[in-house]
Amino acid sequence: MQADPAFPSAHLRPATGWVNDPNGPFRWRDRYHLFFQHNPAGPMHGDICWGHVSSADLTTWRQEPVALVPTPGGPDSGGCWSGCVVDDDGVATAVYTGLVDDPRVATVCLAYAEDDALRRWRKNATPVALPPPGVGWLGFRDPFLFDVDGHRYAVVGAGALDGHASVLVYSCDDLHRWEHRGDLLDGRDPVASVLAPAEIWECPQLVRLADRWVLIVSLVHHDSLTRVAYLVGDVTVEDGAPRFLPSAGGLVDSGHDFYAPAVLVMDGRVLLWGWTWEDRDAEEVLASGWAGALTWPRELGLTDDGRLVSSPAREVEGLRTASAEPAVRDGRLPLPPGPVEVELSMDGGGVTTVSLSQAERPGVVLSVDPGGGRVSLRRTAFEESRRPWTTEGTLPVGDRVDVRLVVDGSVVEVYVAGGPVFTERVYPTAAGAWVLGVEGPSAPGCKVAVHRLRPVLDA
Repeated sequence: MQADPAFPSAHLRPATGWVNDPNGPFRWRDRYHLFFQHNPAGPMHGDICWGHVSSADLTTWRQEPVALVPTPGGPDSGGCWSGCVVDDDGVATAVYTGLVDDPRVATVCLAYAEDDALRRWRKNATPVALPPPGVGWLGFRDPFLFDVDGHRYAVVGAGALDGHASVLVYSCDDLHRWEHRGDLLDGRDPVASVLAPAEIWECPQLVRLADRWVLIVSLVHHDSLTRVAYLVGDVTVEDGAPRFLPSAGGLVDSGHDFYAPAVLVMDGRVLLWGWTWEDRDAEEVLASGWAGALTWPRELGLTDDGRLVSSPAREVEGLRTASAEPAVRDGRLPLPPGPVEVELSMDGGGVTTVSLSQAERPGVVLSVDPGGGRVSLRRTAFEESRRPWTTEGTLPVGDRVDVRLVVDGSVVEVYVAGGPVFTERVYPTAAGAWVLGVEGPSAPGCKVAVHRLRPVLDA
């Protein structure tokens, strides 16, 4: 059987079935664990379980048995939806969304690992948190835990029927006793309403970077998943009630195909994985037998002016198997087959375009203007009515700019140093080869390194 040219092998996902949100990145007993929304039965969103992979080094991953499955008659009978994993007094504990039949009245559930490989789980019989009474809810889901001032709290993504999103906050020093403490942030906040407009904020993640707090929320508009925003600000606590005051923000990823990231805070680093969804017809997805993948792990940072930036975690360089520094001739460089990572370093002599194309197949075009501090991306032959938003960002004004381009099946990740990252899905054919194009004043002096990549799952 011929391999599917669209299938990404250097990104995490099982061989078949549906994948969406990453859940609970977790370090336990000298091993990393990453869970994700998964339907093993087919490439459609239904009967959602928690898939599971683990790694000793963030580079080579082992496929693990499915961790959580819906319990008939239980609070998660309709699906084990997104959440996190925490160390609760020496017990690895999944804190997740349980769904019966209506996402608006989902609950927060617990499950406890019964072995150090996190392969066997025992569920708490009843939910530990319900949607607050007295409000009509569009959504209530995706718990995430954090610590501040020596206490543990949880945030839950929500949206009210009156059309404004919110991040609810609970005190939960005892994971079996959750107390609602109001809103960490309300969507009517003047900064949030402009930078993160939504009817529901999903998958809230709250972390410290340097001396600031960063809140990440995935945006739902009119029942459609759109983009992922970040807000930079400060957290204050009065009488056990944390509040977040944002002052700046932007997009976590400026591409078309990124959503619902989850973070791991570890050893002074903040790592992030996101979901890259399919951007092709449903008939093609069903025929392929698989849908969705997880991005590379990204390390987050804040610039001096308060912008969130990300780059591939340094560990993923361990995926490289062979490297070369080929010359770009006449503005074109055919790329080798299979997954590759391309590093480009360009001077600031003007606007330079970097393209990725394959015969008549749609590709991407990146326009970089180091002197003007701007970068933008467009997909060729792309029906803008599907996702008609702007894909651009800022970068430091300077003499040079570095770009890392990851091409793995249909998954393309573009990292601009000090600037935005773009996640795109472009679907190749088996017959053609990807061609890198470089045009503009910086093209003659552009330095290129091409790294071939191995599969991320241990066979």
